[in-house]
Amino acid sequence: MNIADGFELVVMTAVSAARPDPELRVDEWSEEFMKLPKSAAAPGDFRFERTPYARRVAQVLSPGHPCKRVVAKVASQMFKTQTAINWIGACIHRAPANILALQPTDGLAKRFSARVSQAIRNVKELRECVSAQRSRDKRNTTQAKDFKGDATLYINTAGAAANLAEITVRYLFIDEVDRLPPLVEGDSVEIAEARATQHERDCKFYEVSSPTLEGFSKIDELFLMGTQEVYLVPCPHCGHHHQLELANFRYRRDPDTGFMDAAWFVCPECGSEIEERYKSSMFLDPAAGGTAHWHATAKGDGETVSFTMSAFYMPIGAIGWLSLARQYERARTALQRGDHTLMQVFYNTRLGLSYRNSETTTTAKQLQDRAERYAPRVSPEPALVITMAVDTQPNRLEVQIEAWGPGLEHWVLDYITLIGSPSESPETPGSVWERLDEIRRTPVLHASGRPIMISAYGIDAGGANTQDVYNYGSQRRAFNCTVLHGATRPNKPIMGSAPNRVDIEWGGTKTPNGVELWQVGTDVAKDYLSARLQLGDGPGAMHFHDQLPPEWFEQMVTEQPRVRYTKGRAIREWIKPNGARNEAWDVSVYNLAIAYQLGLHKWSALDWKHLREKLIPPTLELFAPVAAPPAAAGAEESPPDVPSAPDESSLPDQTSREEAHQPVRPPEAPAPARAPVVQTFVQPNPSPMGRRILSRGVR
Repeated sequence: MNIADGFELVVMTAVSAARPDPELRVDEWSEEFMKLPKSAAAPGDFRFERTPYARRVAQVLSPGHPCKRVVAKVASQMFKTQTAINWIGACIHRAPANILALQPTDGLAKRFSARVSQAIRNVKELRECVSAQRSRDKRNTTQAKDFKGDATLYINTAGAAANLAEITVRYLFIDEVDRLPPLVEGDSVEIAEARATQHERDCKFYEVSSPTLEGFSKIDELFLMGTQEVYLVPCPHCGHHHQLELANFRYRRDPDTGFMDAAWFVCPECGSEIEERYKSSMFLDPAAGGTAHWHATAKGDGETVSFTMSAFYMPIGAIGWLSLARQYERARTALQRGDHTLMQVFYNTRLGLSYRNSETTTTAKQLQDRAERYAPRVSPEPALVITMAVDTQPNRLEVQIEAWGPGLEHWVLDYITLIGSPSESPETPGSVWERLDEIRRTPVLHASGRPIMISAYGIDAGGANTQDVYNYGSQRRAFNCTVLHGATRPNKPIMGSAPNRVDIEWGGTKTPNGVELWQVGTDVAKDYLSARLQLGDGPGAMHFHDQLPPEWFEQMVTEQPRVRYTKGRAIREWIKPNGARNEAWDVSVYNLAIAYQLGLHKWSALDWKHLREKLIPPTLELFAPVAAPPAAAGAEESPPDVPSAPDESSLPDQTSREEAHQPVRPPEAPAPARAPVVQTFVQPNPSPMGRRILSRGVR
């Protein structure tokens, strides 16, 4: 019988099955298999000769490398996306498992899917692994591509957590991390990484982006978790290894034409000029016979390898140093006009750095250094009108009192934190609302010695205690309490021309039109204040004393402006880091809104002169006892458009009238003998224009 012996076949099969898969090196796979399309800058076989610095990034993406997360915070159009395609192709071919590629928008997802499909068509080994694309075949679509090993490449947007649901993956690629839309459910990156929970020991994440604003950049956070590697290149003159940085970048203009005609680097060691023609030899890594290398500047968390690189490392044929110099010079010219847009683009997309308006934005330390030595709760001599603003938090009220003078120059007099729940009734003894009333009733001492009452105050109705603010504000309209809320649309006036009337629940009954809700253009107000934080004095300048708490200064600079684009339209908005506090900034904005509601921004020098004559008689000496003014002075005619104080019959009842005019002396300062207390009232004008008239009266 001629029967074949199957023993040898069984043994060979068992040995083959027991033999481990060959190690997958993504850098080696890329040069062996990847084909670049004809539209690429260097079509044909992929080689690291053009971008030698991308070799190490591919190496750490290899499944056998122990790191879990690879972060690339680099300039635009560098090696990010092509490295991702090489890595995905290598995994499909040699280490099949589910892959998730996330993009910020549908358009970017479609473009990335097209590039992956092109790579599959160009590489025979990938064509054999991926299901053929047919019109009715759901195994190979824009959003999903099945390949051998019962695995799938998912290409989705990060716009909704539902796009990530019910997907278990081993490999994760997140493109343009800083441009991912925010999710209500939480952090987009954390939610995406949770898709690899079942592959905790062998998962791999590749997260890339050019950064955005300093303090608001997610790629910055991820980069700081890792080794923070920079690419060091040798000086062609002395051999010193250094990073190509903006600080060592130089350029010049032709003296005859005025056009920029040369750009180069200066070696920080020997001072020699390094021309762009040295790029090819400088960038070579040891694998190509050079000495350039990645240098880790931090230990990291033990599972993240992170890289950063600027466009100065672009290969020959891409954007050159001279073009970068011209772009930088245009950004500097725009910055001198106060336009930060071009400089932010240069920092983000060319330097690979997050941007902070460091040349004009005031820091907390700068504010503290500028703090003045004037007494809290004492209005400086130029200031004649006092306002107060309140920010509500679930367990406290944050209160700021300011004094205003000509040209809206203003002084922060006090910042007070009232601990307690705003949910308590204002009638409850010791409640935060009762303590706020006490502050409102307490006059502020003027530098002349004259006590001045708070003219008006505003309370933010946003947050978790909206109804409580409505209830409180509706009962104190006669004391010029204004309920405020930030405008939902940009570029609204600092203070609206007319309020919205809101029904409220009070005392168990519903009151139609129970409270007036005034809209504040917070973005416009923040632009106004931010632009004037640099001023030391004069119109619009903001003064603050040196006894304010340190956190006040931090909160004043925590928010930053950002420009985003929606349907091609630029939208400027103010944002703050997650978890950061900004109550001091908010109450500063609301004080400005109250000043606008009083019409102080329209006051002329004559208006301020008449108010000064009423509040501070020329004979009044500083902190000297003052006799009561004669009756004839009280009957003096008011200046134009400034009517006398309203009749007390307009107040709710006798108790309220007495409370409104009862002077409460500051405990830290002696009250002048028989000094009249000044109460400044604001009443809305019922005219169609909604104009508000400031009335002044002296008792």
